[in-house]
Amino acid sequence: MKGKTIKKLICTVIATAVIASMAAGCGKKTEDSPKPSDTTTPGTSGTTTTEKKPEDFKGEITFWHFNKDEGPVMAEMFMKKYPNVKVNVQIISDQDQGYQNKLTAAINSGSGMPDVYCGESAFVKRFVNMEGGFLDLSQAPYNAEEIAKNMVPYTVDIGRDPEGKIRALTYQATPGAIGYKRELAKQYFGTDDPDKISEMMSTPEKMLDMARQLKEKSGGKVTFFAARQELERLYIGARATGWVKDGKLVIDPMMDEYVDAAKIYRDEKLEAGLEQWSQAWSASIAANDVFAYAIPTWGIPWIIGSNDEARKDKGEWALAKSPIPYFWGGTWLGIYSESENKELAWEFVKFITTDKDAMKEWQSKIGDFMNHKDIIAEEAAGSNLNATLNQNVYKFFQPALEGINGNTFTEYDDRIQAAWDDNMASYLANKISKEEFYKKFKEKVKSDFPDLIVE
Repeated sequence: MKGKTIKKLICTVIATAVIASMAAGCGKKTEDSPKPSDTTTPGTSGTTTTEKKPEDFKGEITFWHFNKDEGPVMAEMFMKKYPNVKVNVQIISDQDQGYQNKLTAAINSGSGMPDVYCGESAFVKRFVNMEGGFLDLSQAPYNAEEIAKNMVPYTVDIGRDPEGKIRALTYQATPGAIGYKRELAKQYFGTDDPDKISEMMSTPEKMLDMARQLKEKSGGKVTFFAARQELERLYIGARATGWVKDGKLVIDPMMDEYVDAAKIYRDEKLEAGLEQWSQAWSASIAANDVFAYAIPTWGIPWIIGSNDEARKDKGEWALAKSPIPYFWGGTWLGIYSESENKELAWEFVKFITTDKDAMKEWQSKIGDFMNHKDIIAEEAAGSNLNATLNQNVYKFFQPALEGINGNTFTEYDDRIQAAWDDNMASYLANKISKEEFYKKFKEKVKSDFPDLIVE
């Protein structure tokens, strides 16, 4: 009796297994299933996972980026370590949102998408939250939650969808500071020491007093900031809530404070009234009539270095702590949800965002602040000084990293921010009143996003 029962059980198990395997063969292929890379280890009866070497990977992937200075370098570095993988790079300018529009159209049509693509901080959340956009990297076999433990928390939060799943990762952290010209600091404040300058502007009120002192001591020849956006970067970074929450437009109290502060700086001529990224703004960086700028980590090579050749690499700039912690910018990478090359695509994303040697090489070539806690700790404890600043950049920025809030980003940010900036420019030029500014801003948001609640 007992033997018959066992035989019947065995038959039942076998039948169940056959039916299950047939069902699996007919089932829909899941979006998150790369080809397995397990191999049978000699001398064992089972299958165990062995790590593949870079040269074991073969094939091609496509990669879209919006920055011609970065995309090709990423591909070259990867192909150097993975010699049997070809990365086909396509650079698409985001002027007039060209890159975003092409991505959106390709995702919606389900054709023409790359295996890996980038998103910039201004719009990455749109694609993180978009159905069919980025692949879910939190689940196996990617297990991005594990590698994310060695990343700066706010950068991981930005790459999460509304359910908390990681869809995109970044290789850089971008905390911000106030960059200033040492020569002007000595001339008008008696010191260029970053600690002393930081103390002078340790609160928004102190920074305003400092700006007024500069105007008085220079006879109005030198302004504290070049553009209204320098100040705006700080206040945006200090928000507790993003532009949209629960389907409703939110104007965080910090933005109300910014409106009033920006008006004071403009009316009292404490900022030069230039538009950020304009030719005049770029020229002011090398001149002696503007004291300070909002400088994130990447701004050291790309704002200062690109525009002030005379002071570059001579220690004639410095960083002071911002009175309001903020961050600005960043680029995230992810895998297209329907990519047919998920395994290779994941190797590429991992390489760019976690490979310590590659990240150090990138740091050397591009000048970014790497999103790798081990590198941050090592560099902060080291003696390497940035030639333009004569400061240890990692040591300077490290204390600010944990205080940055990455949960204020929404998929609506770039268009709402554009509406805010357009009307802010009119308000500061005295073309509209403060009340009209808020009214026109809300009307534009409602027009662009009819489904949002705007009160």
